[in-house]
Amino acid sequence: MYTVYQYPLSMLFNGHVAVCGFFIISGFLITRSYAASKSIKEYFIKRCRRLLPAYCLLILLCAAGLVFFSSLPAREYFTSPALYKYIVANLCFLNFAHTGLPGVFGANSMGFGEDKRIFEINGSLWTIRIEVFFYILVPLIVFALTKLKTRKRINIALAAAYIFGFFYAEFWEIITQNLNSGRILHGIKEASGYIAYFATGIFCLINFEWIKKHQKYFIAPALIIVVLEYIFTFNTLLEFLLPAALGATIIFVAFNFPRLQNVGKYDDYSYGIYIFHGPLLKIFIALGYYNSSKYAVILIAMGTVFSMAYMSWHFIEKKALRR
Repeated sequence: MYTVYQYPLSMLFNGHVAVCGFFIISGFLITRSYAASKSIKEYFIKRCRRLLPAYCLLILLCAAGLVFFSSLPAREYFTSPALYKYIVANLCFLNFAHTGLPGVFGANSMGFGEDKRIFEINGSLWTIRIEVFFYILVPLIVFALTKLKTRKRINIALAAAYIFGFFYAEFWEIITQNLNSGRILHGIKEASGYIAYFATGIFCLINFEWIKKHQKYFIAPALIIVVLEYIFTFNTLLEFLLPAALGATIIFVAFNFPRLQNVGKYDDYSYGIYIFHGPLLKIFIALGYYNSSKYAVILIAMGTVFSMAYMSWHFIEKKALRR
C-alpha cells in the first residue's frame, strides 16, 4: 500500500507560496524574453528549446523505465493502451488526462487506483501546462499593452488583470466545488488561480526601476503579508494581497543580494530538479527506503535528484539552448 511520509521539516515549507512565486518570476522573465526576441518565431523557438528536450526525455524515460515498478508482466505493460495514452497525453502537456502508468506504484491495469493522485507518476507537472498556456498568451498580452501607449494605462490594465484573476479564480473554485467537475474544468481552475501572479510579474518588469527606488517603503508590510500567508495559508484577504506582496519581496531579495544574482547564471539546474524529482522520490518510496532512516534517505534522494538535474543540464538542456 502506498504511504504518505511526513517529516518535521515539512512545516518550514509552503508549496503554495513557492508555486505562486514561480509564476511571478515567470511573468517577469518570460515577458522580458519575448521583448528581447526579434520575432514571435524566435521567441517560441527559444521557449521550445528550453522546455521540450528534457521534458520529452523525462516522459519517455518514465514510460520505458518504470516497467520495473509495474505489477504487470513486461509484455502486458508494453501492450497496454494505458501506456500509450500516458505518453501522448503527457507529451501534449495534457497530463491531467492520464497521470498514471499501468500497474506502476500499485495502480491497477489501467494505470489508476481509487485515488488517482496516489498513482500519478509526476504530480508536479501540472504547473507546466499552465506555464505553456502563459507562453502562448504573452505575445497577445504584450500586443494589447503596447496599444495602451502610456505606462499609467498599462498599469491600470495590469491592476484590472490582477483583480480579475483573483475573482475569476474564486469563481472557478465555487464551480468545481459545487459540480461534479471533470479534469478539464479542474485544469481551467488551476490556470485561473495564477493570472494575478503572472500579471504581477509583468508589472514588476514594466515598473522595475520605480519598485527598486521605492522598495524601502513597502518591503516591511510585504514581508509581513508573506509570512502571515506562510502561517495562515488560503486566508481570503491574504490571498488577495499575496501577489503584490510576494512580487515586492522577490524583487527585493533578487536585486539587493548580489551573490544571489549569480545563482543559475551559468549552470541552471532548477528545471531538471523540478521535472525529475517527482518520479525519483516515488521510486524511493516504492523501494521501501523511507522505512529506514528517513533523514539519511532525504540526503540520498536529494543527491540523486541533483545528479539527474546536473546531467540533464549539461547533456541535454545546455546543448539545446546553444543550437
